[in-house]
Amino acid sequence: MTASIDEDASTVPAAPEDGIESPHAPEAVASARTWRLSLAARWRLLAAVCFLVISMAIAATVFFGPHRDDRETAAASAEALAAAQEGAVALLSYAPASLDQDLATARSHLTGDFLTYFSQFADQILIPAAKQKNVHASATVVRAAVMDARPDTAHVLLFINQTTASRDNPTSAQAASSVKVGLTKVDGSWRISSFDPA
Repeated sequence: MTASIDEDASTVPAAPEDGIESPHAPEAVASARTWRLSLAARWRLLAAVCFLVISMAIAATVFFGPHRDDRETAAASAEALAAAQEGAVALLSYAPASLDQDLATARSHLTGDFLTYFSQFADQILIPAAKQKNVHASATVVRAAVMDARPDTAHVLLFINQTTASRDNPTSAQAASSVKVGLTKVDGSWRISSFDPA
């Protein structure tokens, strides 16, 4: 019985004595240490890349955001200025022979309450007077400036010369005026929404 136990015990490898390392232990420790250092380096690199990407995104937002707004405002100003001048000329230019077409063109530049007001004014006053008195009117914009502009609304100051002739006054009379034109963007096009003396 004892011999059997001794024989079995002889097949069990002896545990290393305290203080004595396995000949492969230094390589294992070095490999583990290298792997840990490599993992730490990877995390530092990943953190640096993330920081760089986030910084670039913030910088792009800060830099390009205001520039985009400026470009949109500049574009709105230019479009509104052109629409105000074209609309004012159409509104103040007409002749008896082409009156219906002239007024239709004028209405195409208007919107909102001002379109309603102009249509009533044209039907009740302008059309009868133009036909009865043979009124010819033409307008030119002498100067124009944008007072304020946003993506969908704008105000433009116009200095206008209007020449008028009629059966009673065949010699053309010229009148100068300044007008504050309010505009609203409707379906992508600028329309005159107010037309007030300035």
